[in-house]
Parts: sequence; structure tokens; C-alpha cells
Amino acid sequence: MRVSHQQKQRNSRIFFTIFGAFFFLPGLGLLFFKAIPNLPRLLSAKNLSGDEFESIVAAGIVGFLFSLFGGGLVYSGLKKPSNDVALLNGDSPWLGQKKWASATIKDSFILSGGLIWGFAIFWNLISTPALFAFSDELGKGNQLIWLVLLFPLVGLFLIGAAIHKTLDWRRFGQMKVTLEPYPGAIGGDVAGTVHLSTPLPAGTPVKVSLDCVRHYSSGKNSSQHIVWQHEGLFEPLQSSRSTTVQFLFEVPSDLPQSSPTASSYHAWKLRVSAEIPGVDLERQIDLPVFPTAAKASSSFRLNTKPLNNDSADSDDALALDSEHEQTIKGEYKSIGVGAGAFVGLVFSAIGIGLAYFIGYEKNETSLIGFGAIFGSIGFAIFYFSIHGYFRRHYLRLAKPILELRYKTLFGGKVVTLNYDEIAAVTTESRGSMNVGKKHYQFFNLGLQLKNGEALCIGDRFSRQQIEKTAEALAQRLDLKVIEK
Repeated sequence: MRVSHQQKQRNSRIFFTIFGAFFFLPGLGLLFFKAIPNLPRLLSAKNLSGDEFESIVAAGIVGFLFSLFGGGLVYSGLKKPSNDVALLNGDSPWLGQKKWASATIKDSFILSGGLIWGFAIFWNLISTPALFAFSDELGKGNQLIWLVLLFPLVGLFLIGAAIHKTLDWRRFGQMKVTLEPYPGAIGGDVAGTVHLSTPLPAGTPVKVSLDCVRHYSSGKNSSQHIVWQHEGLFEPLQSSRSTTVQFLFEVPSDLPQSSPTASSYHAWKLRVSAEIPGVDLERQIDLPVFPTAAKASSSFRLNTKPLNNDSADSDDALALDSEHEQTIKGEYKSIGVGAGAFVGLVFSAIGIGLAYFIGYEKNETSLIGFGAIFGSIGFAIFYFSIHGYFRRHYLRLAKPILELRYKTLFGGKVVTLNYDEIAAVTTESRGSMNVGKKHYQFFNLGLQLKNGEALCIGDRFSRQQIEKTAEALAQRLDLKVIEK
């Protein structure tokens, strides 16, 4: 028998309540029977041995964290559901979700900021005992205690991220989006007005991106896949106290609609960004998009001010009418390279520290082996990050000959083909990653040969760029485009 959405919500609330109680009640017990009664002794530091001091501090920290975590789960389980199940199953499902109940939708930036602050405080509380024990353990000759310092360093990074989030909020406030038409229309337009409660610097272009993302989870594994993506630059309208930006995207009719969160669902995400001195604007909001085929009004279209994205145009448009060699470079070439190289160096440094400064000095074979493995993983991450960035593809079209030159840090090769040897131009999704709030999906450009072989001629394209480039190349070669 199929379980209704209402029954699923009820079962989830019961689970959260019971599961949260297993943390909430022991946490309260530690606070009220161990930490709070001994607080005067802790503050006076009289008649306390080192073990007693650590025991009281640990009880306070664990009790607070358990109470906070468990209390949050119990609250989420007991609170009244905000969505109207009857409307979710009706003809206007967007009205069933409280956040989409009107044409004006607010972002959840303040909630995410609160979560970051909460996690930063949580992390620093659990890492504080490591600082108390550091000097004593180091005095005992325990060199492994140096690794424990990583936890307070991560805590400082989290505090910095929380402060940045706060500065962002103070500068831009809450972003609102008013849709026209409402809801956003598959087979029609997703359009509207972005409202910011602060004026942007004069002449600042605003980038608006609309993504249809499929979320899939199975057990502990989860993944995201961009089904459709489009972006554009728009000119903002500014006043002395606020900024508005009108955007418009024409959406094909064969795309999936917004769906409630489940093991597999689709979400339509609007991203708004602008590069500004100090704190950049970077916001994201989920929109209701359904197959209504509605169009924006003619007056709205006239007032929308799209701008030419010259940098994107230069990346997208290959000079396919030229017989000169040209670089084929995906606009996402540098995305994640710095982070990958940094993570690789950190892993390598930790591995070297374990293997040499601790394992070798202490003559601990297990630590030497573990450090060597850790360092090797770090080096591999660093190498593949750098190697991918410096990989280059160069293409020359001189009918009936296509010449591809492939270059890496350690050499390269040249491939020469006759047009008659090529069966199709191909595009292929090659993974994705999240950087901040933005989800990047990478595509490779390739050629399918008539002998069955496949040839990659460019990598790390965005969806918008790969579609333009593949179509232009296929037109020049008089071939079709195949999406793998």
C-alpha cells in the first residue's frame, strides 16, 4: 500500500522526537546533576584535582551539546508542519508550501547564518579540551598531540566563515524575489524582480543564474545533477536605499517541475551574484517552477535590461570560420583547482609530519607507514588538481583536415583526422562539485569516430558553454551532436 505524503510527514516527526529524546534527556541530566551543581567549585578552583576539573568541564560541554542537538530534533518533531498536504496533492501544489504561498519569496540566508554560527560554536566547544590537555601531553613526550591542534584551527576557520556571513547579512539584508508569472513556468518564462535592501555601487552588473537540479540519495550516498542551466547579466535599478534587478529566462517545455524533498527530487535554484569591493553579493533561493506555460507580460519584458556577457561570449565562441589554431578551454577550468591543491598540500604535510617527525623519531613503524600513505594521497590530490589545470587542447580546422594538439605538463601529442573519419560531436557530463552555494557541473567536448573510438577535444565546460560550442563545431563539420 502506498504511503501518503501526510503519513510520511507524521512518521518523520515521530522519529525526530524519539531520536532527539535519546540525546536531550541525557544532556539535561549531565547539566543539572553534574555540571551546574559543581559550577561554584569549578570557578573557585579550590579542592579540585586535575581529573575532577576535566570531568566537570567535559560534563558541561557534552551536556550542553547533547541538549542542544537533541532539543532541536525534539522541537522539529513536535512543531506543527508548515506545509498544507491537501494543497500539495491538488492542482496548485506550490501553494501547499509555506515558503511559496505568495509570489514574493524570501531567501533563508539568516537561517543558514545561524546554522553556521551554531556549528562553529559546537566545533570550538568540543575542541577546547584539546587545548587544555596540550601542554601536559607535550610534557609527557606525546608528539601526536600536535595533530590535535588541527581541530582548534578548523574552529578558527569556522568562526571566520560565520563572521563573513554576518557581514554579508549586515550589508545586503534579506533578499526577496517577486515572480512574474507566478509560479515560474516550464514551457514559458521564469521571470521576476530581485529586491535588495541596499544600493549597489553604480554600474555594477548582476549575474543571475537559473538551475534545474536533480537531487538523488540512496543510503549514505547522495548526488546532484544539473538537468538544465542558464545564466545572464542584468542591469540593476538603484535608489538611495535599495536595488532591484529584473531577470527573465525562457524555459523549455520538456523539463521537470519542482518537487518536495525526497530520496529523488528536482529543485529550481536562482543564484544572484555581483562582484563588489569588500563583501561580494552571493545569494541563492529555491523557486516554484511548474508546467503552466505562462509568459511574462510585455511591459515586464520591455523593462528587463539584459547585458552582454563579453567574457562568456569570448569563451563560448570559437573562431570556427578560421583555419588558425585556437585554444579550446572550458570556462570552469580553474574551478576547484586552488582548493584541491591546498587540500593535497595539507594531506602531504600531515603525512610527512607523521612519518618523519613522529614515526621516524620515535621509531614507530606503523606511524611511518600510515604517514607515507597519508602523504601519498595528498600528493595524488595535489598532482591531479594541478595536472588538470595545465592540460590544454588546441584545435585547427582546415577542411578536409582537423588537427588536434594535446598538451600537458609532461608532453603532449598531435592527432590529425579527415572530416570523413568523424561520426559525431559529443558532449558528456564528467562530474560536479559545490563551491560555496554554487553547484558546478563539468562537461567534456569530444568527437565520436566512425571506427568506434572517442576523442576528447576539450574539458571542464559549463552546460551553457558546451551546448553553444558543440553546436557550432557540429555545424562546421556538418555533423550531429550526441549527448552521452
